[in-house]
Amino acid sequence: MWRVPLIAPSIRRGRSMVKRRFHPGRPYLWSAGVRVGMAIAQALQASSTALRRNPIVVGIVLVLSLIQLPTQFAQLAGPFVSAAVGAVFSIAMLVALPFVFGGLLGMAAEALDGQTGFGTFVEAGKRHYRSMLGAYLLLLGALVVLWFASSLLSLALVAGLGTMSGGLSESMSPMLLAMLLVGLGVFLLVLFVPLFFVQFYGQAIVLDGASAVSGFKRSIGLVRANLVSVLGYSLFVFGASLFFGLLGSIPSALLSERASGALLSLPLPDPTLPVTVALAVVGNVVFGLLGGLFLVFSVAFYRTLDATDSADEPPSSRGTVA
Repeated sequence: MWRVPLIAPSIRRGRSMVKRRFHPGRPYLWSAGVRVGMAIAQALQASSTALRRNPIVVGIVLVLSLIQLPTQFAQLAGPFVSAAVGAVFSIAMLVALPFVFGGLLGMAAEALDGQTGFGTFVEAGKRHYRSMLGAYLLLLGALVVLWFASSLLSLALVAGLGTMSGGLSESMSPMLLAMLLVGLGVFLLVLFVPLFFVQFYGQAIVLDGASAVSGFKRSIGLVRANLVSVLGYSLFVFGASLFFGLLGSIPSALLSERASGALLSLPLPDPTLPVTVALAVVGNVVFGLLGGLFLVFSVAFYRTLDATDSADEPPSSRGTVA
């Protein structure tokens, strides 16, 4: 009887998971899932160790998370003040985010190897600012185009299905629901599948010294070569982000309710203003802690992909950026 190895072979030998030869009779999908789980667990363990050794990474992410508090509290001053503060904050983030993201990725990579400091944050942010800014603007433009394309495609599909069914009547509510679900599925597919392939562009720029365009190419190549492992990683990150995001959105929802005076449909309590402010601060602190962990985790997992990709390349092609 074949046994699942306790240590993932792809992690020990640096071989690509998707390029292993299929052996009939083996529970291949099950073993692939175990290897992905082991890779995620090892990356998480390395990330937690790096953060315990370098709490400054969490500190910087925590400060950046707390900076967002004024945009939340501005809701209490009225819709115009909230919109103005939100607009200023969005413009500031557009300019500063490439520097911050590049600096944090540089710190995360250094923290996994040993000690890091604030100087690395500044140096990495300055060195990779142009490439990160260019990639960010390209990604932002692509997202706008994909959003419009996916919206038009999903609406056209729903309208086409409605026409083919001969129109809708009051007794066809299940059909309407099915068409809406199909349209939503198409919308999400067109919008998020490209993001799935380019999600490691920042790591490619900072860790491999790629340019903006080369960073996207590098990310697409790594994801294509490690589809199973990246899919498992993405589902794990998405599930954890969704869970903690819903919990962290409760303070913001309470602030919005207090500012508008409207009752929420959710069964939330009606705390006093100091309690609501305290909850907002705690929520941002939790976001900061989790943000630091997932930041280092993304770098640790990217290194796993990069190692397997380098092991499968011929020696003459190593050291080049796709």
